Amino acid sequence: MGAANRKHLLDNGMILNSRWEIIEHIATGGKGEVYRAHQTNLEREVVVKTVSIEYLAEFGDDPQEVETELSRFHREAMAMAQVRHPHVVQVYDQDSAVIVKDGVELTVHYVVMEYIDGPTLRTTMLDGGFDKNENKIRDWIRSYFLPVLEGIEPIHNLGIVHRDIKPENILLDGSVPKITDFGIAGGVRWPQLTRSHHVEGTITYMAPEQFMDLAETDERGDIYALGKILYESIEGRMVDNKTACPLKGVCLSNPTTPFLKSLDSIVQRATAEDVDKRISCVKDLRNELEKLLYDAEESERPLFGGLHRREIVFLITTLVVVALIFVASHIYHHIFMEEELAPHGALDTGANPDQRSLVSANENDGTPAGSIVGKDGIMMRLVPAGSVKTSAYREAKTGESFQIAPLYMDETQVTNLKFIEFLNLEISRIMVHGRDIRGNGELWAKLGPVYGSYEPIIFENGRFNLSDPSFGSYPVVKVTALGANAYAGFYGERLPSELEWFHAVITGADVKNPAGNNQHAPSLGSSKLETELQDWLGGYADQAHGPENSSFIQGPSQIPYPVLRTQANSLGIRGLNANVSEWGLRPDFAKGAGEQYVVLGGLRGSMVQNSVLVIGIAQSPSSEFVDVGFRCVTAAERTN
Repeated sequence: MGAANRKHLLDNGMILNSRWEIIEHIATGGKGEVYRAHQTNLEREVVVKTVSIEYLAEFGDDPQEVETELSRFHREAMAMAQVRHPHVVQVYDQDSAVIVKDGVELTVHYVVMEYIDGPTLRTTMLDGGFDKNENKIRDWIRSYFLPVLEGIEPIHNLGIVHRDIKPENILLDGSVPKITDFGIAGGVRWPQLTRSHHVEGTITYMAPEQFMDLAETDERGDIYALGKILYESIEGRMVDNKTACPLKGVCLSNPTTPFLKSLDSIVQRATAEDVDKRISCVKDLRNELEKLLYDAEESERPLFGGLHRREIVFLITTLVVVALIFVASHIYHHIFMEEELAPHGALDTGANPDQRSLVSANENDGTPAGSIVGKDGIMMRLVPAGSVKTSAYREAKTGESFQIAPLYMDETQVTNLKFIEFLNLEISRIMVHGRDIRGNGELWAKLGPVYGSYEPIIFENGRFNLSDPSFGSYPVVKVTALGANAYAGFYGERLPSELEWFHAVITGADVKNPAGNNQHAPSLGSSKLETELQDWLGGYADQAHGPENSSFIQGPSQIPYPVLRTQANSLGIRGLNANVSEWGLRPDFAKGAGEQYVVLGGLRGSMVQNSVLVIGIAQSPSSEFVDVGFRCVTAAERTN
């Protein structure tokens, strides 16, 4: 029976497992059906995707093949559910339900996903390409292709290979691309479900090794597909295999400008038929494209308003002389005046990255001061040395101890005001494109609303500002790990490691709260913003941290509130494992070098349960979240 004449498996108004009410049929494919549905307990629209009964019937009496197909279907949900990223469609549930159809009981296997009421990436790509129009190509890459790469990166970080990346599997939520359809995803975490002689995927975007042996396809197979999409956006749709043969590498036709030649090199290396000559990871592909865009846009900026060469030389000479005078004055200040200023107490640091003062040093034994003022002007509290044990930390042995050196940790999370000060100090390295704040080509943060009308940071007249002065004391969010790391490095500090954060939580805990969060989420005030957030929150803030005697702390709420609103723990640190989640670092034992970025606290990050660290999933450093901020740490040194 043809798909057009086939009856839909689910009827409008049918309710699966007392929760998912079917609204309408959306589409039917070779393996399943897709429906728009209503989640009755949370009052939101969702997508319900089912396995086709007719498709399973094609396997006849082979229960092993049926089980393989059902395993593949549910594995798609598992793959998508492990990734929490704004550019990946979110999975809410997977289950099975018994329905009665034409008097016959049937078992329906289904997955429930985020509902995206929009077209696919294909609608942003012209059939004839962009005709070598560099401005259009750059806009498309920045607006659509780079976000797709940002979504693919955490997928690969989890050891998952999508294996069917194509424009039709990237939905648009407004202008935001979201990756979906992990139906043939694979990776090191799962046993192989597809025998090597089975060909799965879309031939136009399929890497040669995937055609030959699906089981051996790694993340470089996804790189090939992405390279084909990039090529197609520039040259035009690959129709009837005339413009680009399947399973072959591609190159741009007649690239004449430096930008197009560099882009052609990226396309050729992304689609190299020899997998060992292909760009090896999404991060490298993204970095190359971001650098190419940055260099191209930087070259178009007018130099000093179009001044003549001799005027530019004169201006540079003048600036050099002024800089030398400033340096000499700066050296004189520190050599001859520091001794006079130090006894009068802490310096008014403001946002000057060259200032730091000890506040409560023990002058008798030279031990580290109990607190210092960081170079960004934020008070930092001493976290003493110690050791932590965790039952399961990466590849460590059960019960293994980790030694933590003494360090200073910011008393509060970095605020909107402090982050704005940093951005304006680094304004020469920053480009704002749409809502993206990029430094040296890297995504540092996103502008735009956080919740409701709460949009704390704006960019106007070439400067970053607060949209409302009262927002300055709230923790900054929508900052990527790259942005947080850039801020910390600018002030000579760094992000805390996961174990340092855990040590600070446990060490700073009191008797009433063994997880280290000294109070519930504070009562929100009566300001317009806080009233709006309380209404939006629906009382969640009072429940987020559990009862006072609970040994399980769920972590930060989804709503930020002023950093000084929380009480200090026994170390003098505020908002630790409270307020919003925070970026941190985790050593990458599996690869033997480097680090991963993780979220500390909250439902998406590492948690503290019964004084035990429950590690979260590593996140892409270019990800940004409305409930994740950061704080900084620095090594504690003796004072003499």
